[in-house]
Amino acid sequence: MLALAISALFTLTGVVAVATIAHSLIGARAAYAQLMREGEVMRAGFALQAAAVDMQLRAVRRQDVTPRRRSAQLRRLPHQICAAA
Repeated sequence: MLALAISALFTLTGVVAVATIAHSLIGARAAYAQLMREGEVMRAGFALQAAAVDMQLRAVRRQDVTPRRRSAQLRRLPHQICAAA
């Protein structure tokens, strides 16, 4: 019974691993095809334009505008040094 459970676990793990690799392969092929299409467009002399959403200006946060202040210097406390003989 234990051997059957172990072999089922390894089989399930193998199936999940193969499915994960297949999913990554499908995504990689789609990304590669898109890059090749964009390369052909650029070689033809056209420049790709960013989407308007990417071109919007972000509001400046107040803390980014104000200069950073140095933190207060901490006072060093004397250390007691003990040496064992």
